[in-house]
Amino acid sequence: MNIQNFINGCLAVCITLLIFNTFENKDKITELENALDNLNKLQIKSAYMKYIDDFIANDFEGIASHFEPPVNFDSFGPIAETNEEVINQYKDLKANIQEGYAYSIIDDIGVQKIKKNKYLVCAHYSRYNNNDERLYQGRTHYMYIATSNGWKMNSLESKERLREKSCQNL
Repeated sequence: MNIQNFINGCLAVCITLLIFNTFENKDKITELENALDNLNKLQIKSAYMKYIDDFIANDFEGIASHFEPPVNFDSFGPIAETNEEVINQYKDLKANIQEGYAYSIIDDIGVQKIKKNKYLVCAHYSRYNNNDERLYQGRTHYMYIATSNGWKMNSLESKERLREKSCQNL
C-alpha cells in the first residue's frame, strides 16, 4: 500500500466523522433551541395572565410594569414614551370600557416567535359584567420583547375577531 493512498483514506475517514459529528450536534442544537422557545412561550403566557389580573383589578402601576416603553398602542392611542404615559393610556381606556365591566376571560391565546427575543401574542377575550353577561368580545395582538426584567410588551393592536380564525394558528 502506498503512503499517499493511506493518507487519503485516513483523511476521508476523518472528514466523514467530522461531517457526521456536525449533523449530530446540529440536531442537539435544534433540540435545545426548540426547548428554549417553548420555555419562552410559557414565560410569556404567564406574564400575559399576570397583566390580565392587573387589568381586571384596575392596578394601573401593575399594568404599566408589564410594558417596556416606548409602547405603540396603535389602534388604542398614541405611543407612550414613559410608564406614566402607559398608566394614563390605561386609565383612559378603562374609563371608556363597556358599561358594567367586571372581568375578562381569555378565550384563546397563541404565542408565536417572530425573531430572536421577540414574540407575538394573539389573545381572544370576552368581557363580562357582575351578572356574568358577556358585554364584548375582542382580539388583540401584543408584541413581547426580552428585557433585563423579563418579557415585556412594547406594542398592542386591536384586530377583528373572526370565528374561524384561532389564535393558535397565526
